[in-house]
Amino acid sequence: MQKITVNELIEFNRKPTDKGKKNFAYKLKTRLPKEKKEPDEDGGGGDYWITSTSCIYNVIKKDDTSFYDKKLEDLSVKYEGTEKKGPKEMHRRNIEILTSFRDFNHMEVRPAKILKFETVQTVHKVIYMDNFPLYVTPSILFAHERNGKIELGGVWLVAKLNGFSKKELGMFCELLYKFLTRNYSDRYQISEDLCIAVDTYGAQKITYEELVKGKIPFTVQKTIDEIKAS
Repeated sequence: MQKITVNELIEFNRKPTDKGKKNFAYKLKTRLPKEKKEPDEDGGGGDYWITSTSCIYNVIKKDDTSFYDKKLEDLSVKYEGTEKKGPKEMHRRNIEILTSFRDFNHMEVRPAKILKFETVQTVHKVIYMDNFPLYVTPSILFAHERNGKIELGGVWLVAKLNGFSKKELGMFCELLYKFLTRNYSDRYQISEDLCIAVDTYGAQKITYEELVKGKIPFTVQKTIDEIKAS
């Protein structure tokens, strides 16, 4: 089975009919491993959002909001310099994301002092749940000290046209926590409050702590069970 993205789990859940879900589930379960999904402009594949995402990544990692101004200036030049509808719309949407994100407090998703940034190893990016290969691609992993213990937290920056609901964003957060515990819990205590999924389109975040406290439901296993049964 080809690796399944969180966007695809969400797409399955968004199908309005049982027939639509069944057809999509069949596609996920039977497609060939070498099959590659083509990029689309809703953020389901490719690098449509890479300009804004990489800028936000730099702001969070380096604690430097000046990246916004530099990238917005660059995007504005590209927007004015192209007449092609597709690229022009892409630049416009990335500009909108960065403009709204300037009001987002990036220090809410990272500790003030970071001891070390961990590299996301390619071999760790697939997590199996009930033999389903789920593709997890965290953006930033950081070690920090709290109450005399070295903890590890992480941020997963995700984007999709019109954004995600809180429940959908929680799926990214749930898998991010599984990723951290499976690959780093032998060296670190995992930070539930700093295991965070950020919807860059909607400038909103979800922490794993919110799932633990029942504010956001756990839905990954339920979705997998529905796909298996479809």
